[in-house]
Amino acid sequence: MVRRAVLFGSVMLGLFVLFEAGLRLKGGSEAAPAFQRLFMQDPRIGFRLKPGEATVYRTPEFETEIRINHAGVRGEEFGPKDPDERRIVVLGDSLVFAVQVPLAETFCKRLEVLLNADPARGPFHYRVINAGVQGYGPVQEALFYEHVAASFDADVVLVGLYVANDAIEAADQAYRLAGGGAVPASAGTAGSRADRPALSETTIQWARRWARRSMVLQILRLRVVTLAERLGKARGIERALTSYLPETTEEVSRGLLVTREAVSRIGAVAEPRGARVGVLLLPARFQLDDTDFGHLREAAAAAGHTLVRDGASARFREAMAGLPVPVLDLLERFREDADPASLYFEKTAHFTPRGHEVAARAVKQFLDESRLLDRTSPPATARATGEGR
Repeated sequence: MVRRAVLFGSVMLGLFVLFEAGLRLKGGSEAAPAFQRLFMQDPRIGFRLKPGEATVYRTPEFETEIRINHAGVRGEEFGPKDPDERRIVVLGDSLVFAVQVPLAETFCKRLEVLLNADPARGPFHYRVINAGVQGYGPVQEALFYEHVAASFDADVVLVGLYVANDAIEAADQAYRLAGGGAVPASAGTAGSRADRPALSETTIQWARRWARRSMVLQILRLRVVTLAERLGKARGIERALTSYLPETTEEVSRGLLVTREAVSRIGAVAEPRGARVGVLLLPARFQLDDTDFGHLREAAAAAGHTLVRDGASARFREAMAGLPVPVLDLLERFREDADPASLYFEKTAHFTPRGHEVAARAVKQFLDESRLLDRTSPPATARATGEGR
């Protein structure tokens, strides 16, 4: 029996390795080696982009060349700031990093072009630095700014918050703020995900990264979820969607508090350096795509839940209230577009080139109205408001 079990396990392991290798060679996934080599471990943050690395990322929807400069962010090389230069650093996750489009079509680069083409901007040259990192949440963005991007000598720091999952990401990574980025040596509040013992948290983080990088496991997970739904066994919803429930869960509430702390921490590091901070709220695709939202609403209803379409956006606006930073909610600007669903790719739920262009123009207007780039005036903190749908 032992020999048979070992033989069976060896065969299954061999098949797993064979399928994994085939899928990785085919490409088109974040688990592919060509994409994963863009990243490196960092004990203070968890992981970050690897300086000087480059790759070509291919999927059925797009093919993009991605280069990481020696500062550790996507874009051209840059050195010390010139006297007539003004810099904007944009922190965020995959929506800012934007592997789906060439560098020239990202909203960071389009914003840079718009600022430099504006005669009202005076004799200054503007550089917008894309400091987005795939997989980051508010905590890691704060730590990345503190340990890496603060040295970029920005005049303005924009914090991009993805309302669909950043509350959950912040709740998961809260321990890093308390430990200065390092995994804590002991537990805090019993039972709290953010305060688990170091060994347990390290193991969990390692397992999650490994599972996300495995193309076989990702496909298997989708098949299991689909089968469970067909058999009527699925009773829950994705953790990220809990941000859209009518009542705020304990985990989401805690994540919003941690997000607020992360933004405050960025401000505490930026202010002594002469930089001002603003917040960009980035909506999910289903908040703009009726068909997409309809599917999610049906799936949630089958699991016994109701979704509030703009619930997460409203919660993030409320969480940012009272902070001395102006906030731009891109949801409202996107809804003004004639075809808001086309601002996102269908399969990746990230901005299309037109989505980046619309975002860049909205951020440009936001910078003008908030006076974040005007050193002679305090920034305006009026916030965009909107009703949940």
